[in-house]
Amino acid sequence: MAATLTKCSRSMSFKLWVGLLIIGSLVPHVVEAEEQVSELRLSVDEGLVSLMAHDVPLQDVMREIAVQHELRLVQHRPLDRLVNIEIERQPLPDLLDAIFEDESYQLYRPVAKDDNSNMDEPIPGALWIFSEGSVLAPAATLYFEVVVQEGDVGEKREAIQNLRRLGTPEAVQALSLALGDDDPRVRRAALEALSQIGGDEALAAIASASAHDDARVRADATHALAMVDGYSSVEYLNLALHDESPMVRSAAIDSLGDIGDERSIAVIQQALQDPDPAVRERALEVINEINDDAAFRALYPPE
Repeated sequence: MAATLTKCSRSMSFKLWVGLLIIGSLVPHVVEAEEQVSELRLSVDEGLVSLMAHDVPLQDVMREIAVQHELRLVQHRPLDRLVNIEIERQPLPDLLDAIFEDESYQLYRPVAKDDNSNMDEPIPGALWIFSEGSVLAPAATLYFEVVVQEGDVGEKREAIQNLRRLGTPEAVQALSLALGDDDPRVRRAALEALSQIGGDEALAAIASASAHDDARVRADATHALAMVDGYSSVEYLNLALHDESPMVRSAAIDSLGDIGDERSIAVIQQALQDPDPAVRERALEVINEINDDAAFRALYPPE
């Protein structure tokens, strides 16, 4: 059965009582404004949404969408513009895309609790609305942190991207939790996010993953260290050259090659004495690549 909401209001230069019809119940509503007609019709049928809004405040539209879908509405900026849109039987994300266009929002569906879950309660669904570059409230970080720990892979990766956007120390701490995830896709997304945030705290979080028991995790962290600017990244990579795993040592050589400065070359030269012939060969290749690039730049400097 479809859930339907219809709201019509007309305002004149004097107070006028109008009706707000919500699922068959009439609630009196007082409106006071200049001459203006607004109309809002919203229905949800088998998960598809139909919306007609004429000169309706975005705040009202979002509030009703949240109510109909049992979502928590979290705002980090005013929703004061008027909406004029007609759309029939579309999935909720498509409807939100049409409303917000270039503006930013994040939709999380409720995560159902199953018999194998450690959750006491399911994660509530939420609709977050914010402008690009805005600083979300601390509650947002806590929410994304919960999703990183309890959501599915897709939800975790979306939460990681939102934490990257925040870039706060609290976000770095939340991303650090994702470095211990069982799924390599989640770990790599967290490493990439931390490397993009940068700074000493993010660098320390990435370096902590280089002490993981799994050599693949250590290798991923070693690759990520190349993307973090800073003196300390070369120091961490120097330590990685002494890892017990040849895979990690080769990853350290590649990362030092990506950095490509004189300090990096000096560190890579240690690997020319590595006990593993494949690691020694990779060290020589990277040193030659760095020198070739330097020679090319000397011959053909950028204009």
